[in-house]
Amino acid sequence: MTNNNHEITLAEAITMTHAYQNSPQFAGQTKAGLISATAVQDLLNQPGCMGVRIYFALNANDNLTLVLVGTDTNEKDMTTGVILDKLKDCPPNCDFDSVLL
Repeated sequence: MTNNNHEITLAEAITMTHAYQNSPQFAGQTKAGLISATAVQDLLNQPGCMGVRIYFALNANDNLTLVLVGTDTNEKDMTTGVILDKLKDCPPNCDFDSVLL
């Protein structure tokens, strides 16, 4: 088992996601985004990729989105490789049964 210092508990995740979703500052914004495992695997499988940097961004409709880029061993963005976005926005593509929503 590897040391994963990025993992949080479900309770922490619920607190954090609900704080964002209930904040007047982010009212009407995208709550989540879905991206395929295949796309993430393509990003991770790039030669020399040791991590992922996630940028907050606005899409063409001015909705919050995320841009994912691989990083190398020096934590430099691999901008000539796979770059991901085009998440399925929530709403409307939500898991309405999720405790995180």
